[in-house]
Amino acid sequence: MQHAQEDGADSLAAKLNCLFERAEGPDGSPPSNRQVAASINAAAGEQIISHSYISLLRNGHRDNPTFRQLEVLADYFGVSPAHFFDRDHDEIAAQVAEGLRFLTSLHTGDVTTPSPRAHGLTAEMIDHVNEVMTQIERSGLPASVPPDPS
Repeated sequence: MQHAQEDGADSLAAKLNCLFERAEGPDGSPPSNRQVAASINAAAGEQIISHSYISLLRNGHRDNPTFRQLEVLADYFGVSPAHFFDRDHDEIAAQVAEGLRFLTSLHTGDVTTPSPRAHGLTAEMIDHVNEVMTQIERSGLPASVPPDPS
């Protein structure tokens, strides 16, 4: 039996199940968890996600996959990783972008006073920004963010 939160259309499980229902496997029916995991791992050339973990995500027993797992699931289904985030993802994305600009300013020494919006970031948001920055650094992309035109 699912918990009330997991029954909502905005839950990770609901969003993932919707993607599975709309996708077509090799035989024209929705793909199985095993088929999706095998396809993702084969394309990556490494074990990123297991069929059993996909099952846990789909039934709501797990709801905190890594960003990499969300990326590969999103890529498999042809959607943006942002698809998996709450309705408020535009506001969160703006906060993360502001946090990235702030961290970049700190890194380059260009900041004299912190951004008013950066000081309102929760510890969870700061952890998320740090995770994103780590992934940017690992990808070899420049960690700088263009200045906000406004």
